Amino acid sequence: MSGRPPDFDELVGTDLAPPERDRLQRVHDLLVAAGPPPELPSELDEPPRPGTVHALPARRLRLVALAAALGVLVFAVGYLAGGGPDYETFDSVAMSGAGTAEDASATIEVFDADAAGNWPMEIRVTGLTPPASGKPYEVWLTRDGELAALCGSFLAEPDGTTVVPMNAPYRLRDFDGWVVVEEGSTTVLLTT
Repeated sequence: MSGRPPDFDELVGTDLAPPERDRLQRVHDLLVAAGPPPELPSELDEPPRPGTVHALPARRLRLVALAAALGVLVFAVGYLAGGGPDYETFDSVAMSGAGTAEDASATIEVFDADAAGNWPMEIRVTGLTPPASGKPYEVWLTRDGELAALCGSFLAEPDGTTVVPMNAPYRLRDFDGWVVVEEGSTTVLLTT
């Protein structure tokens, strides 16, 4: 390479939009300031020679294959036998639409509480399209018709459906109903 750096205009031309030209000019200046890369050391002129590869003896190879197959079999049996959490349904709660969401509905499957007192549940919603605000919906337990305990939030699909696992870490007998509202609002859209 000669002693003078390459001319920027010769490399990219003069027909670039000003923002793109400025961006490329900054990159060009940085590359020129960095200088050329160091020379390749002479010991790397020739690529290294590959070493000798020793294959596993046939007996060891069969043992490794057998162990791998056994591992896959144990995993498959465990997966099929486990099938996920083994929840029993404690209650099924129907919800109907209210106000601007009168055509919406939902079902909350409440499963048996775990040892810590958490009530796993799953809510299935239909007809509740995403709000224009983009905010999520919230599922609340109510007491005397007032929002009392938040169980979780969810977003609805554009077609108004969703299935969401949730959790209620409360004593359910302390509440008298369930509602769905838009986040930040107390306007009930679904109720029991």
